[in-house]
Formats: sequence, C-alpha cells, structure tokens
Amino acid sequence: MSLFERVTDAFRESGAREDPERDAGEPVTDSDGAGGSGDGPVGGGPANERTDAIVAVCQRATDGVRTYTIEIDAAGAEITEVAPGLLEAHFEVAEGGVGADHVTVRAVDFRGEARTVEAETLVGVRFAESVPLSDVQMRLVAAEDHGGDTLPSELFRIAAVE
Repeated sequence: MSLFERVTDAFRESGAREDPERDAGEPVTDSDGAGGSGDGPVGGGPANERTDAIVAVCQRATDGVRTYTIEIDAAGAEITEVAPGLLEAHFEVAEGGVGADHVTVRAVDFRGEARTVEAETLVGVRFAESVPLSDVQMRLVAAEDHGGDTLPSELFRIAAVE
C-alpha cells in the first residue's frame, strides 16, 4: 500500500489527529512577534505531539481545485517520501523533497478529477523519524478553483497521521 493510500485511509478514519489550531487560514506570529497574514506558514500544535507523516488537505471547494502550490517545512527533519493525493496525474515536486527538510509541490487538474472537493488529501509527506508536530509548517502559495477564482487559505490545513 502506498503512502498516499495509507495516509488517506488513516485521515478518513478516526485515527487521524486533526488540530484546529493548524488551519492554513489562521494568523501566525512571526519571529519578531508581529501577527502574520493568513497566507503565512502554519505551525504550532501541542509541544509533545509527534508524528512521522502528515497530509495537506483541502477541506471543501465547491468549484473544485484546478491548481495548487504548497510548501511544507519540517524544521530539520528528513523527508523520506512525498506522495500525490487528489491530483496525481499532473503532480510535481518543485523544490526539496526526499532527503531534504522541506518540499514545495504543485499540481494541475487537466482531467477534471477535482471538480468538487470534500475533505480531500492533496499531498502526503513521511519523515525519517517522528517529529514534533509543532515543527511542521505548511504554507499555501497559490490555489485556484475550476472557475478561475483564488481559493482562500482557510480551506487548507495539515493533519498528522498515526
């Protein structure tokens, strides 16, 4: 079973840990203590919670997801696998990835696979060892629906998978 299949199964079951504090639309505080924008990285989470895999999820998009670019930073943890989710036909790792501590992925829906989205996994990332969930951050660089509108960052989040 691939990482994506394992992660998707775990996410849809009660075993997936969802942290409401990790929504991509939540404001973040940058290093000087000033509030950041909703498009900034999302980190945090319980200091003692650890995971060896996360998923980036679009919670709901009535006009689907046509394109997205997502950055995931794992603060020094080695990435061992990056697996596409919903848009696997035209998915690419643009930067980082396996062997790095960060990855930028992007995908395009040329086949109409994501015309409507209800809590779909966009990408799964596995780490070499368990990392503090608070050290994993996601930033939505860009996302567009099939109508050509920009999708708000509030629709995207990351979730740890047991």
